Amino acid sequence: MPERDSGWVGGAVVDAEDARLATAALAAPGRTPAQSRTGVRPAPGDPGVVRATSTPSGNVTVQPFQAVIQGTRHAAAGAYLATLDEQKTLDVLKVPAHGSYNRHDLVVARQTDAQYGDATSKFVVEVVAGTAASQPADPVVTGDVLKLARITVRANTSAVTGGDITDLRPYTCAVGGILPVRNASERPLDAYPGLYVHRADTGRLEFWTGTAWKSLLVEDDTGWQVVPVVAGWTAGRPGDNQDATVVHVRRIGPTVYVRGAVTRQNTPAGHGTVILTMPQAYQPQYAHRWAGNTWSGHHVGSHQFLDLSIEKNGDLAMWTDSSVAVPVDETVMLHTSYLLG
Repeated sequence: MPERDSGWVGGAVVDAEDARLATAALAAPGRTPAQSRTGVRPAPGDPGVVRATSTPSGNVTVQPFQAVIQGTRHAAAGAYLATLDEQKTLDVLKVPAHGSYNRHDLVVARQTDAQYGDATSKFVVEVVAGTAASQPADPVVTGDVLKLARITVRANTSAVTGGDITDLRPYTCAVGGILPVRNASERPLDAYPGLYVHRADTGRLEFWTGTAWKSLLVEDDTGWQVVPVVAGWTAGRPGDNQDATVVHVRRIGPTVYVRGAVTRQNTPAGHGTVILTMPQAYQPQYAHRWAGNTWSGHHVGSHQFLDLSIEKNGDLAMWTDSSVAVPVDETVMLHTSYLLG
């Protein structure tokens, strides 16, 4: 019947499904009104993170965590509330690396349940080994699982390093709470109107209107942040104290400000040369273009003004006549501002 026994009612028979449905009502909702969002509960100490061992080995460690794992084997399976109460070490290379090809392994948190035909009813954190191939894919994982990380097992390797590990942890929260996400791609596809997320890449709050994600209008100020220049440039102008010796970027609300200058080193810079790359939180939705002046310009047979742009991927580049390069020791001014959206 559609009505389930409510939790903790005197005289009622509350089975495991009823209990899971009752407790999971306190967690963030999932794809249907009677489901919960699978994810790690946010907490201090980077819960559930998968790390390589400090001395390189074939093992990885998993930090303690609590999680919500939505049951998938029945429409009203409810959600399991799972706990790893101490660090666990997993042997990734118990399946040795292939001699020629990489493979993808997954670290998962799995809940089994004999009620749905499993041999056991327990919670386990484990490695699911993939298949080595020239273009490896993640192994297919079935059942009620939470993916924590992907490990690229390199061909012929004897150790797992930090660079081999990709964090896959989704997060969850209490019902009505603010959901942590790393970036825009992690915002839930099944959001309800009024759900708030906190984006780690921008530090901003966004909410789902029912048709689109909107930023909460808070005039936050990042302060001036240093942006490193790429090889071939140096920040500032040697011997001149009018411009900063670094390039700065600052966001106040949706507006980004850039200040500073760069000087060419070693070889002339031609059409399309990249000067620096803006961090993701400062990258515009569409390319921003402006004219910037140079220090010497016509006096050295170069451009007095240059077309400059910040592309959607954050690259700040200069554009010249194809036959005239920016010479060594010429300085380009980068002062500009733009809207993120």
